[in-house]
Amino acid sequence: MKKINTDNSTFEEIIRNGELYVDKTMYILPLICNADHMFSLARPDGFGKSLFSSTLHALFEGKKELFNGLYIEDKYSFEKFPVLHFNFANITAGISFDEFLASFSEAVYDAGKGIGIEVEFRKNPAALLLKILRGSMAKYGKGVALMIDEFDSPLTTAIIEGKSYIRDMRSVLNDFYSIIKNNGEYIRFFLLSGGTRYNCHSIFSGLNNLNDISMDPEFAGAFGYTDEELDEYFGEGIDENWNKSCNSREGFMEKIREYYDGYRFSPRSEMRVYNPVSIGRFFESGCEFENYWMNTGETSSVVNLARNFDLARYVNENQRAAKAAFSSFDLAQMMQRRFSPDSIIALLYYSGYLTITGGDEYSLFLSFPNKEIRKAFISGLVSRYTENEFFMDNWTGDFVSACRSGNENTVREKLEMYFSAFSYELVGKEKERFFQSVFHAIFVISGIHAVSEDRGLHGRADEAVIAGDHLWIFELKVDGSAEDALMQVEQRGYADKYSYLMRPGMTVHKVGMNFSSELRNIQEWKISESTIR
Repeated sequence: MKKINTDNSTFEEIIRNGELYVDKTMYILPLICNADHMFSLARPDGFGKSLFSSTLHALFEGKKELFNGLYIEDKYSFEKFPVLHFNFANITAGISFDEFLASFSEAVYDAGKGIGIEVEFRKNPAALLLKILRGSMAKYGKGVALMIDEFDSPLTTAIIEGKSYIRDMRSVLNDFYSIIKNNGEYIRFFLLSGGTRYNCHSIFSGLNNLNDISMDPEFAGAFGYTDEELDEYFGEGIDENWNKSCNSREGFMEKIREYYDGYRFSPRSEMRVYNPVSIGRFFESGCEFENYWMNTGETSSVVNLARNFDLARYVNENQRAAKAAFSSFDLAQMMQRRFSPDSIIALLYYSGYLTITGGDEYSLFLSFPNKEIRKAFISGLVSRYTENEFFMDNWTGDFVSACRSGNENTVREKLEMYFSAFSYELVGKEKERFFQSVFHAIFVISGIHAVSEDRGLHGRADEAVIAGDHLWIFELKVDGSAEDALMQVEQRGYADKYSYLMRPGMTVHKVGMNFSSELRNIQEWKISESTIR
């Protein structure tokens, strides 16, 4: 298998270095041959947006030799065009508006010099871009290929850092995009990509003519690796490592899917993809099943701003939001604490924490895409509201061991320690939902198989946990009665759903728990235990 590059390298660097490149040029062809020539795209970090743009960059520069053996090699003329390629992540929000304006203007000026168009410098990105577009047409007699990566980066940084000049930034950006809209005759191709959809900010009042392919089913597999691509490009690594942790190659593939697959970017397509960064680092590590996405530090701003919002409600698996929330999304509302629940779901989707599972005419259904992201979100949330030292001293190992051995006293002891570590401010008004959410979270973090609000014939158990030869059924009450909670488990037969798992020696623990909102912890615990003979 070729060497894997998980850094922010360009297409040209990857090809010239002989590194692994998963061919996505079949998705480029319909874009560059389309009558529409201006596109926008939203994907979470780590899905190859910048690599896709740099592939377009090389193609429009006519570097056909880089495309040997790729899908597009014999399907395009590779006519050479001047290329303006910006990565707005390199434009600093600055400590002042003037610093932002200077950084932005310098980026535009340098891009013009890169294609041989040198204009008089001024701190006006829009005016500079217009002169460069006109100068390029006069010099080369053809429009430019224009790509903007991470378009939302400067504004997002300014919002998170609470800059006072956000309105002025929006005005400058709006003027810049108006030049693109109103001078299409100078542009052969345009792609705007970032973490959110282009019409999610008011800065785009001047740019409403883009073809948004973010949820287009035709491009559902354009970013990220499909199951077939995983086997085709990483097959040698799979063959070399599957017997480390599984009894079969297919079992190994299924485990990879459970950890890293499951991203779906169109409600009209069943296509699911893997995160390229997670997959690359997985194979680099010798196929160790770890949380690589969280370790990159991507989208940490979501959890860092968690104190402004009740994110505990999103610990549960299934979410629903109006489609309109994904197009009317405006990150500036986050700092003003005016986010609606639907807007928070949209934010979690754009950040890569949630993915599409389905939809109807008005709504999208979403959930965590895989085990890696579920644990990343919940671990980040819990660590945000607990003492940093909480998971020290082998707490998790002791808790898992107690669940798997059926040690009821230790399970309760560890849970009481867990709840006592939480900040009071997280509890909020809806106390029962809080306790249910963070109760489910600890099993996810510990790697124990657990289902929250598990539906049976006669109702839903608050938590069903399978740990080795032990099945735990928990029912939670707040300021109520543990005895009533246990009676509910018994009378409604919550454990019956798992009769197919029952085997000699297996123990069922039915637990009624009462939480005290005053103590913010377990006040009472009633348990019924039975072992299968």
